[in-house]
Amino acid sequence: MTRLLRLFTVVFCLAVFGLAVPAAAVQADSVRILPISGDIDDGQAAFLQRGLRQAEEEGDAAVVIPINTLGGRVDSALKIRDLLMASNVPTIAYVTSRAWSAGALIALSCRHIIMAPGSSIGAAEPIPNTEKNIAALKAEFSATAAENGHNPSVAEAMVDKTNGYPDYAEAGKILALSDSQAKELNVSDGSADTISEALDLYSMGDASLVYVDKDWRDEVIGVLQNPYVRTLFVALIIAALLAEIKMAGIGAGIATAFVFGGLLLFSGNESLAVDLKIIAAFLISLLCIGLELASPGVGIFGLAGVVLLYGSLFFMLGATYEAVYILAGGTVLAIILFYLVGRHLPKSRLFDKLTLKNRSTKEKGYTAQADYSKYLYERGKTITILRPSGTIRIGKDRVDAVSNGSFIGRDVIVRVVKVEGGRVVVEPEPERHPKP
Repeated sequence: MTRLLRLFTVVFCLAVFGLAVPAAAVQADSVRILPISGDIDDGQAAFLQRGLRQAEEEGDAAVVIPINTLGGRVDSALKIRDLLMASNVPTIAYVTSRAWSAGALIALSCRHIIMAPGSSIGAAEPIPNTEKNIAALKAEFSATAAENGHNPSVAEAMVDKTNGYPDYAEAGKILALSDSQAKELNVSDGSADTISEALDLYSMGDASLVYVDKDWRDEVIGVLQNPYVRTLFVALIIAALLAEIKMAGIGAGIATAFVFGGLLLFSGNESLAVDLKIIAAFLISLLCIGLELASPGVGIFGLAGVVLLYGSLFFMLGATYEAVYILAGGTVLAIILFYLVGRHLPKSRLFDKLTLKNRSTKEKGYTAQADYSKYLYERGKTITILRPSGTIRIGKDRVDAVSNGSFIGRDVIVRVVKVEGGRVVVEPEPERHPKP
């Protein structure tokens, strides 16, 4: 198992370092182009995250986001919004055709907006258009627009059609703007036929353009960042380690935990320096659990392993409130999985020490509550007064009994009329008179 852990550690570190090697450096006056088209989803968010990180690492002068989308998932759009708002590199949205719905929020999240002639922006009413959804998205649009110097009241009208917008959308109509209208209402900085013309407006027309396209890695990371997928991975990690504890020494459980932990780390957002710390904590947690399996009964290695495991998973998941929910849900799901599958796995010495093996069986002299049904309809004699409870003798046995509602004195012949579990009910035996 030690060799297996070493092998996994080497492969894991090589994979992380390999993914972390930056692309060839570009000039400081370069501008990175990150186009968004089609449905907005987690793959688009992963793509923007990768592109923005590259732009910051390479020192790009700006990032241009060409936008042509009818919208998509609101949660994915909110992720992109947060990424753009947090970017240290100036961002320019270039609306090539349509920036509707979620696309409008992405455009407003950029510091500058340029629109191609004939393009449009807005029409962001949420589906379903409940009062709660409208209020929440309206607040996001307004705050985002205000932060970047765009007109917040216009942004609100793109979401809430209640009041419309004077001269542009009557009450009850959702607001959508053409390129010229967006300029008039201080939503965009102007119009341009090409990206180069758009950059001319900011004195960057001579910048070197670096085009980055979405690829399969972004789609994979988008799937891996889904909360339900992450909850499943956490469950599989914990269930695999529980199985390893039960089958101590096989190594399959630790290997499984290692693989899914690597996938969680691969989909994370942290820097390389932070990732290395998380990798170290995760690998040490697996090592501690392995040591506990090798020397069952010590306990300290197992405790340290569990603490490091949950700590490293927490940071792999982003160290947010959502990470807490994912860990909690994954733990519950892991217990269910282990209950369904674990009972079919062989036991180990450590698992035997953690579980109760002794059973109270008849062969060892243990019995359940005494069975008094054998005394039903039997005769006996009272040893004490029954008022209503007392003691009687049936044959050679002393039996606790209760009278059937009447007072019974000592040395009275009684008959058992009812037995309810450990409760023996008696009544006096009728006197027999000799026949004349």
